Amino acid sequence: MILNFSRRLVARLLLSGVCAVFLICVIRVMAQQKQAPTPSKPAPHPPGRVWVSETSGKEFLLWKASQQWHAEWVNVPSELAERGASIKTMFRRQGSKWVGTAQSYLPCTLGEGAQEHIANWCHVQTGMEISSMTDERITGRGEALERFDCQKCQVLEKAWRNFVWVPKKEKK
Repeated sequence: MILNFSRRLVARLLLSGVCAVFLICVIRVMAQQKQAPTPSKPAPHPPGRVWVSETSGKEFLLWKASQQWHAEWVNVPSELAERGASIKTMFRRQGSKWVGTAQSYLPCTLGEGAQEHIANWCHVQTGMEISSMTDERITGRGEALERFDCQKCQVLEKAWRNFVWVPKKEKK
């Protein structure tokens, strides 16, 4: 009789344990469904100044926080912005230069002309240096991708290229 009671107790405990695990899984799934991501507004940019690259035409908001300079691409085309395209760079002082790393999330395109298409979206890290900074001009150099494997999102070859940024002209 004790053996029978023990078996029933174990069976009930196992059944209640399985039910508890099932219930926890259901609750988690329901919570995730309720917390489904909703389109959010982009975070406001910190105060800074917009600079235009004479090389690419991209506009970068540049601001200083503590002992670092930050630059973020702000004129991202809407079709790329919807997919999260970005270029964010952080610079630290090293000797006479500001040395930084750009973290980019960009489309990798293949083909030319009418055959051009986005083959993949890739996270890429490249180096940047600011050698001169005045109120009217920023000069430096950045690593450009010479060869890149779109399928693997792998840099095959980089080369340093000079850049010039100038303040964005205010529209009157």
